[in-house]
Amino acid sequence: MSNHQNTTENKQGLRKDIREYIEKRVELFVITTSEQISLMIAHSFQRFLGFLILAFGIFFLWLAFGFYLGELIENFGAGFAISSLPLLILGFIIFNHKSKRLTEKIQAGLMAKVLENFNSQENESEENNGSDST
Repeated sequence: MSNHQNTTENKQGLRKDIREYIEKRVELFVITTSEQISLMIAHSFQRFLGFLILAFGIFFLWLAFGFYLGELIENFGAGFAISSLPLLILGFIIFNHKSKRLTEKIQAGLMAKVLENFNSQENESEENNGSDST
């Protein structure tokens, strides 16, 4: 009777350990995934901020170019109209040309970065587990 009771307790303990292990792995996966997402958001925000600052710099440079052209031809309206033509043409070309290759390249880059970060986190986790068991 005692042997059967010990076996039952061992099975219940093993089930409890397996359930706890699975819960911990799920928690680790959720934490790792949320970390990767937050890292991507942080990098995206940093790039967006850099792009915004660059865009303001280019805007003011173009504004100065408009004033300069206006002074040269002695008509500020015409100077701004001439300086805006390249931007209008470029904007029209970009608006009408949807580059599937560019979209795929950006998407592939993001996915590669996520997988790279996930693999590095997994390798670090395996190294930490390996050092704990010895």
